[in-house]
Amino acid sequence: MTQEKKKNPHQGHRDRMRERIKSQGVANMPQHEILEFLLYPFVPMKDTNPIAHELIDRFGSLEKVFDASPKLLEEVKNMTESAALYLTTLPQVFKRYNLQKFGQKPMLDTTQHAVEYFRSLFSDEKEEAIYMVIVNSKGMLLESCKIGSGNLDSCQLNTREFILRTANSEGNCILLAHNHPSGSPLPSPSDCEFTIWLISLAEVLGITLVDHLIIASEGYFSFRENDKLACYAGSFDKYLANAKATDKYAMKLRKFADKK
Repeated sequence: MTQEKKKNPHQGHRDRMRERIKSQGVANMPQHEILEFLLYPFVPMKDTNPIAHELIDRFGSLEKVFDASPKLLEEVKNMTESAALYLTTLPQVFKRYNLQKFGQKPMLDTTQHAVEYFRSLFSDEKEEAIYMVIVNSKGMLLESCKIGSGNLDSCQLNTREFILRTANSEGNCILLAHNHPSGSPLPSPSDCEFTIWLISLAEVLGITLVDHLIIASEGYFSFRENDKLACYAGSFDKYLANAKATDKYAMKLRKFADKK
């Protein structure tokens, strides 16, 4: 009589995981188990639990796994190209999902509404970026776009696109926001200088800067709520008069003023 084969303890594991998620959801699941489940369709013939553990151990969190490059994820044993590509596109999918929840023409008529919308825009950004939204006089969103990236110290606002977007839009009110990946929303001296330049540029172009927001994980900073916009208003002539010859913002501003 032949000895019975030992029962595989992992048999039916995927089915049990699916049933558990159906009944309980993923909110309280450990990070590695969420990854383990997400990998099922892309790693069909292997146990995805060790892969998920190594991903968390190597990158530190679910968020860091999603933010990694496909190439780095593929360095993990038994990770497939399809699985790596799938995981790294999830932040973009989440961003699109969250933005669509606002509807086609959301009202950004309060600071809180604007902050919530900008948070969704920044959700997949790994570095500092600048976004602009154009609204009508009632605060209804007409257009949004990424208008710059990198450190504000290098003034990497795409001024040409900024002007073209505002000139061709039906709205004449704009809100700008940039993120602080460091976590703190407090403005730096460069942020304040940049805001003065923005107001001066808006004055030259005949548009209204409703607010400049700094979005961070620890909160947000509104230049309007902190009365900075009112302090800076009418600063065009004063700013140019006091600016140093090497001031990168003033040099650009003079170019626009000369064309007017």
